[in-house]
Amino acid sequence: MTTIDDGTAGSSATNGLILPNIIYPVLEQLDRSGFKDVQNDLRQQFYQLEQFYPGFSHCFLQSFFRRQNPSLTLNTNELTLKLEKYCDKSSYLISSLRNEPEFHELNLRTKNLKRILSRIPDDINEKREFLETIKEIASAIKKTLDSVSNTYQYLKTSDGRQALENEKKEFIKSSKNFSNTLKAYFRDNQRDDVYIAANHLLVQTDYLLRTIKIYCQTDAFDQCLYPLISNRILPTTRYHNHRSNLSYE
Repeated sequence: MTTIDDGTAGSSATNGLILPNIIYPVLEQLDRSGFKDVQNDLRQQFYQLEQFYPGFSHCFLQSFFRRQNPSLTLNTNELTLKLEKYCDKSSYLISSLRNEPEFHELNLRTKNLKRILSRIPDDINEKREFLETIKEIASAIKKTLDSVSNTYQYLKTSDGRQALENEKKEFIKSSKNFSNTLKAYFRDNQRDDVYIAANHLLVQTDYLLRTIKIYCQTDAFDQCLYPLISNRILPTTRYHNHRSNLSYE
């Protein structure tokens, strides 16, 4: 009998990362094989199913591995975190259409933070390496917050500034939770809690980028890119650029 161990049943961040970190990269192989239309349709369908049935992607993954290898034990908290560094998430970043140095800095710092977080499953086994990784994460969090603050000047509406402020507060909350989880880990050695906390920080980093893209870019916005988690409601208010008729759902 297969056991798919996802840590805590309510790990919404991990469930939200299954699409962008596991399923979407598989679907991208269809694009490279000449099935772009199929890839796009499947991607949209998976996103909609996850939206209406939170946790669907995790159940799909569980059923797939059960069929392929009945004896497999898989920790999806660890897997989604570890795969982050292998995913091409350039589409998540602020596009080159915005050439201000603040956006370039934001892209670099958020990429670096997520890259370091994804090293946790490899580094956690060696205490010395893990302590160095923790120091790098703390520094990367601070630099990410600084780079986010530098973008406020480009949010021209009060709605945009308030939305980013809300996401920044959530990011700080996730950072503090990650720090507290690390302290608990050195007492009780529950590494799965560390993976879950790191995944929450990954998701919140993506939500920071998403909010800035909504209010600062005028090119097409693909909502399916970003993690969808059951305890968060994605904004549905249209953002209208006053210079064009483009809108973001």
